[in-house]
Amino acid sequence: MKNKKIHKSIYIGAFLFLCIICLFILSLLMGEPTLDLATLGQVLTNQYDLEIHRIVVWEIRMPRSIIAIMAGMMLALAGHILQDTFQNDLATPELISVTAGSSFVMACMTVFGLPVLFTVQPFLALLGGLIAGGFVIASAKSTFKKGSIILLGTAVSAFLNALIIIIIALGRENQIGLLFFYLAGSLSARNWSHVSHLLPWFIIFVPLALGSARSLNVLRLGDEAAVGRGASVLTMKILLLVISAGLTAVVVANCGPIGFISLITPHLTKRLLRTSNAAIVLPITALLGGLLLLTGDLLMRILFYPVELPVGLLTTIIGGSLFLVLLYRRSVRT
Repeated sequence: MKNKKIHKSIYIGAFLFLCIICLFILSLLMGEPTLDLATLGQVLTNQYDLEIHRIVVWEIRMPRSIIAIMAGMMLALAGHILQDTFQNDLATPELISVTAGSSFVMACMTVFGLPVLFTVQPFLALLGGLIAGGFVIASAKSTFKKGSIILLGTAVSAFLNALIIIIIALGRENQIGLLFFYLAGSLSARNWSHVSHLLPWFIIFVPLALGSARSLNVLRLGDEAAVGRGASVLTMKILLLVISAGLTAVVVANCGPIGFISLITPHLTKRLLRTSNAAIVLPITALLGGLLLLTGDLLMRILFYPVELPVGLLTTIIGGSLFLVLLYRRSVRT
């Protein structure tokens, strides 16, 4: 049975990888101007003379699509880690305040014009996310009840979001427009500098997330069973929180708080694979997250052209609807 699930995950993973490649190519073709495959091939091999096509493909569409894939993978892994760590299918970076903490730090740096290098911003966003998420978990650690973490996280997120609104009100008009797209979660105007800042964190934290499968499988047994196996539950949960916050904070710093990818993807993956084994689920979750965000960004880029809406609006609408469904099912069960 285990071998069958592994083989199934390999086939699904290969299919998702192929879908990502096809959609990546489509994202390079679609937009204004729309290209055909022959022209795209010439642009990619530097055999096309029209400079505007080269700029559109190499400087605008390609880095944006690469960021969508990486950010989607990181957010999906962050959500899966939190859901398995706290055995709560509603736990996400948004709902335990990690996203709000990172967003608050970024809003302060933007509006108050703090002299912080762009390369340092993800570290400060990480610190903000860790402080907010750590406060929520520390406040609930006496019981670690599933509901208490979500309720505390929602309250802290609401408080931080209120502070963000106050900060926006203090900003200048040009800053307000910039912050709107940032806080809605947009991949617009992403370039190679954003890719270069996201890539090192991707290289470090994605393998750490994939390597956490054994710890997540132990925690799925329950805290008492994990302690019985000699595991330090509190240490494991803190380390997993740091990994999740690291995956989330750098995405928030570079793209804004793109909501609910971290909620949607783990549920879809587990339904697809019919297993909760983290060693099998985590890689597929990452691929599916990259595919979902790339798809969402492409849709928001072309559906309302020439107006472009932040992809975070789409993921929030879909993810928020799923959240309400999950919340209703939980209330029915209890």
